[in-house]
Amino acid sequence: MAEDTPKRKEPRYGTAIVVDVQMTKWNPLKKVKAILLDLSWHGFKIEFVKKVQLKNGNPLHLKIPIEQFQIDSAKFLNLKVIVKWFDEELQRTGGVYIHPKGENGMTLEKLIQKLAKLKQTEDELNQGSETNLSHDKEKAS
Repeated sequence: MAEDTPKRKEPRYGTAIVVDVQMTKWNPLKKVKAILLDLSWHGFKIEFVKKVQLKNGNPLHLKIPIEQFQIDSAKFLNLKVIVKWFDEELQRTGGVYIHPKGENGMTLEKLIQKLAKLKQTEDELNQGSETNLSHDKEKAS
């Protein structure tokens, strides 16, 4: 890709879901809590609750609770991911999925669609309240 070609900007959907992050493949009991800050078709961003050490290229396993969204009969979405960047000061990391296949891929798609709908509804509510505020100000003048 040429340097002057702009990157395609995919929509990112903010969340505040608490997820379990399995740090090592070899020790499934070693889990850390993190907050899923945003999700998109191409990746994710999380913030850890306690201090961790990561490097670019580290594989992680995310366990995202999805029961509250009522998109699937499963209670959790399990994703294998790769760390693309890590901010040690903020304890945030971002990365990409390792090819979610089968049911995990379909559930991820449903989750992103649900987050998109929720964001659209939130945006419509915010626009409606701004319109009502400006209308009320005109009445008061």
